[in-house]
Amino acid sequence: MSRRGRPPSRAAAFFDHFRAALARLPAGLIRVGPPASAEELATAEAALRRPLPAEYAAFLQSFDGADLFQETIVVAGVGRQADLRLEALAEPAGPLVFAAGAADQRYALLDDGRVVRQDAGSDERALAGSGFGAWLDATVAAHQILFGPDGEYAPDVFDPSGEEVTPLVALRQAERALKQDPGAAGWAHARGLALGRLGRTPAAVEALEQAATLDPDNPWLWFDLGRATLEAGQAGRAAEGFQRAAALEPGPGGAMLLAWAARAAGGADGRRLAAEALQRDPGLSAALVRAVESAAAEGDPAAQAEATALLAAVDPAAIPPPRVRLKVVEATEPALPTPPPARPPRPSRGGPRRSGARRPGS
Repeated sequence: MSRRGRPPSRAAAFFDHFRAALARLPAGLIRVGPPASAEELATAEAALRRPLPAEYAAFLQSFDGADLFQETIVVAGVGRQADLRLEALAEPAGPLVFAAGAADQRYALLDDGRVVRQDAGSDERALAGSGFGAWLDATVAAHQILFGPDGEYAPDVFDPSGEEVTPLVALRQAERALKQDPGAAGWAHARGLALGRLGRTPAAVEALEQAATLDPDNPWLWFDLGRATLEAGQAGRAAEGFQRAAALEPGPGGAMLLAWAARAAGGADGRRLAAEALQRDPGLSAALVRAVESAAAEGDPAAQAEATALLAAVDPAAIPPPRVRLKVVEATEPALPTPPPARPPRPSRGGPRRSGARRPGS
């Protein structure tokens, strides 16, 4: 038996998928450290004043940390030569933070072994994996799709903005990740969002229901489920989803969610929910007015229509009158040739970026 009572053969078999990806992918896409020694593991546990979870400890005994896909995610190690030291991430209390993402996300292990992701500047947690090994395999399976055999981004992976993967690629990422970890709510969520972007609304609803079932305490899964069911013409279910989200986001933070619920419910229920939203956040009407005016000024009719619909549900008397925008034509010099686009940025999350799924009102 090895340290922590785990048979060495089981630990080796456990990382077969990761080892295969490490051998198959172009050099440099995954970089790993040498095995951590028993002394280094013991020193880390003493410094943290807690034992390391068994799966993570087994990984460190094989690879003392890992840089996944050019620092998209870096798994911490415990040795002096680790690119990211576990002690640099660890917090005095709470789950053990073991990895960092490119946009300052943090990945942590709960007491039951599940992996959660927390975004920078937020205290919200999203369920990213059912266990360390499953999370690792799903992460590798999803991100390797983005790269070609030369180690560079594959053609046509990103949309024209260069900031998000295309919905079809996002769908492939999510489905490959879910094959490795069916309990990964974050990837079920990403699958639902990708299906919605592709116009496959019934399938999007089904995927988002799966995500909300896997991670029922995450308000933003219920919010996106509400939006999908509203798109599907299921106003009653949409109102329920928005109310569930608002219940998980107490205080003023849930006021906008209640505005969505009021919009979906309509009638007497809508008026009741609107009153509750304004009670939670008396400044909600003013915030929505600013959102309408900002969208109009930026020439974003979709955002303007959405903000106007929310304002109509909460405080219709506050809807600002439409403004006529005059087009000013100026003489210009001949346009210079457009330079070639720069290499698109790496994805900043453990999954594709969430278009249309950001916190409402942000």
